[in-house]
Amino acid sequence: MRPPTGVWSRRLPLIVDTLRRAEFDLVGLQEISDESRGEDPVVETLADALGVNLARTPDGQLALLTPHRIRSSTVVPLTVGVARDEAVAGYGSASILHAVIAAPGGDTNFLVAHWTPRSASARIDAAQALIAYLSGLPYERLVVVGDLNTVAPEKPELALLGQGERQLVDAWAAVHPGHPGPTMPSHDPAVRLDYVFLSPDLRPVSTRRIGDRPDQDGFYPSDHLGVVATATALE
Repeated sequence: MRPPTGVWSRRLPLIVDTLRRAEFDLVGLQEISDESRGEDPVVETLADALGVNLARTPDGQLALLTPHRIRSSTVVPLTVGVARDEAVAGYGSASILHAVIAAPGGDTNFLVAHWTPRSASARIDAAQALIAYLSGLPYERLVVVGDLNTVAPEKPELALLGQGERQLVDAWAAVHPGHPGPTMPSHDPAVRLDYVFLSPDLRPVSTRRIGDRPDQDGFYPSDHLGVVATATALE
């Protein structure tokens, strides 16, 4: 069901309320296509409503919000699999958004990704390209978030993120071992597609899902639930 004025006209106030309640430091957004028809892009409207800083990719696929200063942001092409496989065109993003945020306690590398649901091989290639990119970053205070369109944590593309020299920690699995934590669809979650990964120097202390409050008509902020992770830096 698509309201005549567009989905975002219904979602924006719900997303604003959900994020305000979350009291966030960093938010990663995916699939932020614009329905504003010449007005301010919806993600900029969202940032203005929350009074926070914004970085986004030019294609409107990825964005991040933060109340803290954005020291730098860059779009990193992941051309290995997503660009090669024509079957995944238009689904997922062939890039990641990387920003350095002046967060409490020190600068934090924050990366937002969106992998295709159509090709496992393309997701594996995207994971490998992400790992290769991470190898050039300081391996501390590093956060990777996104809709990775991968259902089971044991899938190869997710396992890659927890292997090798650049091991990342799945925040949800660390706090809730054995609990699947489904995030999609929001009205009746059945599968977990949305993840928060942390570098080993960040210890997840709590994780929870948000966006499960529909409006009076049963309309949700998103078709996915959000994932909130709180972490503390290890000495």
